[in-house]
Amino acid sequence: MPYTSIDLIRNHISFEGAPGGTQRNYPIIFSGTQWISLPYRGLLSGSVAVKAAGSIQPSFENIILGNEPIALAARQIAAESVTIASDRSLGTIYAENTDYAVDPINAAVRRIPGGNISEGASVAVWYIPYIIYEEGTDYSVNYTEGMIRRLAGGAIQDYQAVLIDYEISVGAIDDVIISQAISEADAVVERDIDSGQSFGADPTLQTAATYLTVSLLCRMAASGHLVQSTLAKNAQNASSWLALAESYRGDYDRLIKPYRPQATRLSGPTRT
Repeated sequence: MPYTSIDLIRNHISFEGAPGGTQRNYPIIFSGTQWISLPYRGLLSGSVAVKAAGSIQPSFENIILGNEPIALAARQIAAESVTIASDRSLGTIYAENTDYAVDPINAAVRRIPGGNISEGASVAVWYIPYIIYEEGTDYSVNYTEGMIRRLAGGAIQDYQAVLIDYEISVGAIDDVIISQAISEADAVVERDIDSGQSFGADPTLQTAATYLTVSLLCRMAASGHLVQSTLAKNAQNASSWLALAESYRGDYDRLIKPYRPQATRLSGPTRT
């Protein structure tokens, strides 16, 4: 008999809607219209973008660069595909991350103050644009199960290699995962202090098991935020979830301390 329950966990803490991290450029190859599983379940609704390089030939634009991002004509561009020069004849080639910065997701570039591009300078830009496919026309997504498939008649071709962007929701911590965490917490309680299950529905043990389960789930939430640990916001959120996990684990340890058998001292030697 479990010490705690899904309802107790759900009443104690909510994970719904909390972002669990971002996956960029996950490669897949569609085969027919078969469903393909992505690495995570419980994706944020509307967060999936399917893209592919439109051509090996780069697109070209002349733009005026300032300190604010300048949007290019494409919707997204391939990371590390951008070349910026003083003119179309490549008189001076500038260095990414020294002279200019690129936002590939929003297809934007800006100059870096202190670099070799003067504010308001006219520059030549080459980049590889992505084709962005349309959900419901070119592909379909099961956000709950984390699955995707191409749609017959859409623009994505059979066996075409594409890249997937999506966000993971800690709402992916569903009843199945909570049940697994409850089983793990119950096993710890039984192993540590109740191997004979003699305490039954002891309210203190019920609360302790609830705290331990929540601690385990908070660690899962933290791992979701670390999917892209290079994002400062995700790393900060992960630290917050880990701190919450440690707090619940401490409360669990304090509650079960009275149930732990007291260590006995070895008696001193006696003369016979």
